[in-house]
Amino acid sequence: MESIFDILYIPMGYILRFAYSLTHNYLFAILLFTLVFEILLFPLAVKQQKNQIKQASLAPRTAAIRKKYAGREDQATKQKMQQEIMDMYQAEHFNPASGCGTLLIQMPIIICLYNVVMRPLRYISNVPTAEITALKTFLEDAGVEIGIRSEQINIINAIRDNVSNYYTIAPHLEGAILPVFKVGPFDLSQTPTISFQPFNWLMLIPVLTFVIMVVSQKIMQRFTYQDPTMAEQQNSMSMKIMQWTTPLISVYFEFQLAAAVGVYWMFRNALMVVSKIVAAKLYPLPKLTEEDYKEAERQAGLSNKQKKREAKERDPNKKPVRSLHHIDDDDYNERLEAAEKQEEEENAEREDKAPVPLKDEEQSDYRKKK
Repeated sequence: MESIFDILYIPMGYILRFAYSLTHNYLFAILLFTLVFEILLFPLAVKQQKNQIKQASLAPRTAAIRKKYAGREDQATKQKMQQEIMDMYQAEHFNPASGCGTLLIQMPIIICLYNVVMRPLRYISNVPTAEITALKTFLEDAGVEIGIRSEQINIINAIRDNVSNYYTIAPHLEGAILPVFKVGPFDLSQTPTISFQPFNWLMLIPVLTFVIMVVSQKIMQRFTYQDPTMAEQQNSMSMKIMQWTTPLISVYFEFQLAAAVGVYWMFRNALMVVSKIVAAKLYPLPKLTEEDYKEAERQAGLSNKQKKREAKERDPNKKPVRSLHHIDDDDYNERLEAAEKQEEEENAEREDKAPVPLKDEEQSDYRKKK
């Protein structure tokens, strides 16, 4: 091993090499390679789905706790509400951060897969880095332009026709698999460019990747649980901008790298959606009803009397809401006395305007006149 990352890179390289030897087609080799690792990562997708099921099942109780503290905006009350929610999660053995942990585990693996696709001479042909560096230096001295991006793909293209001439520089080339990046009329070793005369078909790869990423985000949102309290944030302008920014950044990089990288990223996003749908079908999210939320409110002690009090607290014309923090007690008492005095005056005014009932004799005279 030349680096600590080879612990992951080398096994991945063996799989990509086997996929290419099986298909003899670089496009299908990348598809098979991506499919194998999506299957290996599927248990993580299932774990994430189960975490969302647990979160969804606790949603009514979470909503009841939030409703209990509705209208109180001071920091002390918010902290108490959050602590009560976390205590409930702990009692139910639910960790809201475990879903993020699953994503964090996947990210290094995805980065490793990307590096293996980008460095075929090292991980498909199994040529040591020192020999690759020697090859690059020799070719550049000979006037061959290797470049910085996709350099190993460019080296393979430069030595393929007369590879035996480079055995002295890189002995591991003898008997090595040198993948052919041309698939039909498409050369996946080339970098896509925007060109219409002649038409560059490779530029369709970044475009297709953009479409697949946008559509996949929409589909995955349908199969992903979203906390109702976070719905407003999910629909905010900043979140919508992020949903478009990530695909656009991917398109930019795909116009800077070999088309093979764009093909991998396109397959990766498509298979990720399939994995999400399969996990959602195997472990569907619970369907919550209004009765579930009402039952959670009853268990949380939200009686009718308490609900009426909370309704008054949310009405700015009624009694003010008392904070849980002791420092505003004096202000609260002053506002409460003013509100009660105003309410008494309004009641007295309504009583004065009410009609006075007639006495029995007056009612008898009134009927005789009628």
